[in-house]
Amino acid sequence: MDTRTLISRNPRTGGVAGYVTTATVAGVEDTVDMSRRAFRDWSDLSHRARRPYLRAFKRTVLANSDRIAAVVREETGKALADAYLSDVVPALNVMDFYARRAQKLLRPRRGPTWPYPMVRSWTEYRPRGVAAVIAPYNAPFFVAMLGAFPAVAAGCSVILKPSELTPLTGALLGELAHESGLPADLVQVVQGDGSIGAALVGSGVDIVSFTGSPQTGRAVLTEAADTLTPVILELGGKDAMVVLDDAEVSEAARCAVWGATLLAGQTCIAVERVYVTPQVAAEFIAAAEDAMDRLTIGTDDARDIGPLIDLGQAGIIERQVRDAVAKGATIRRGGKSVTIEGGVYYEPTLLTGVDHSMEVMQTETFGPVLAIMEVPDEAAALRLADDSRYGLHGSVWSGDEQRATRLAARLDTGTVAVNDHLINAFIPGVPVGGIKDSGFGLQMGPEGLRAFCHAKSMTSPRFATTTRMLLGGRWTPRRWGPQYWRRLSNVLFRW
Repeated sequence: MDTRTLISRNPRTGGVAGYVTTATVAGVEDTVDMSRRAFRDWSDLSHRARRPYLRAFKRTVLANSDRIAAVVREETGKALADAYLSDVVPALNVMDFYARRAQKLLRPRRGPTWPYPMVRSWTEYRPRGVAAVIAPYNAPFFVAMLGAFPAVAAGCSVILKPSELTPLTGALLGELAHESGLPADLVQVVQGDGSIGAALVGSGVDIVSFTGSPQTGRAVLTEAADTLTPVILELGGKDAMVVLDDAEVSEAARCAVWGATLLAGQTCIAVERVYVTPQVAAEFIAAAEDAMDRLTIGTDDARDIGPLIDLGQAGIIERQVRDAVAKGATIRRGGKSVTIEGGVYYEPTLLTGVDHSMEVMQTETFGPVLAIMEVPDEAAALRLADDSRYGLHGSVWSGDEQRATRLAARLDTGTVAVNDHLINAFIPGVPVGGIKDSGFGLQMGPEGLRAFCHAKSMTSPRFATTTRMLLGGRWTPRRWGPQYWRRLSNVLFRW
């Protein structure tokens, strides 16, 4: 069998974190067959019967929180606190939400039947089948669970393909699913690079949940199109913050720097662009400089900025910063990558004097870079914030909440926060998803659960004899002619 060993490296040191065995294309097909058998038994259970399994899975993750955080730290280079913040806690949050509410959220829903009151109708949510979850490296446990757990809660079986940069975290999720007592083969893990991901998408699975870059997302969508497999895509962002003249400037600046540098900027809902009105621009920039001056880089768990997980990302960040400077931007803080004990880091970087001719304002950076642009007014801020091929998240800052909410509603994004940023990703009761090049489909909330189901509409007669008498004239041999239907239309719809 054509298998090989995949090496996981610690980005803080460059050393080996561990090894896993990769899957093969033939092995992926076998895994799908096993997953389909597991699905048949799992989907036959009622929601009430599945609930104890979901709760047991959640409790197992909770009991292994330290173990999860340690593996995430080893594979991503995050500080231990950030491993909890970005992976352990939000994963448990999602698990708790769906374990408690899946039965209610998937309850059959009655529908109106006017103008046929003699018929009853309802919609049932039936699990799609085998769900493929392809997860990224930046929040490897949380995002994997964000796809896997609602799929299982909906009645699907799951095959997880973690990033080849964080295979140990993916393997751990599979181990915990087994340890929790979930049925055999209900949650399986296949390891490998993009070729294994492509094989999984094209293997006949029933739905794909993918989180990653727009380029890879398009490839996933193309592969899925051959089999008309539904796809949920979350493809990154170029998220904007709008700071109005009545904002609490120091708070907005602190949040902007935190949102830009959290996980070394390696998050799809990072603050990457700030549009600030002239009345508060100087104060905002000074506060952002002060906040950046307080950040620390290093390998220990007390520092703020960790290493880049994908070494190739350093070149992208450096190219964007060089392009901005060549076109007139000013580097106020940071601006270069550094190597510490074998890890590659990028200094927290603050740019001013930017405009939309620069790549740093157009393309996802995925690094700790904050670009600030002064704009003449609120209308210009909205226009420029929407001048992006991405549309994932954004935020609006104002002391007038109604004013901020009105502007936030007009932002061309899938999610938006008022006087905060990133908070949407930590609230599992509301859906999160993007538009434009940020993808489509929703995660979290009722929609994130129902995405793994197909809605089956059903009808039945309320009173069989009466229904046949009133509606049976539609059948052959035809008893009602056009005059009947014309009169009926006038009676029912003239109002």
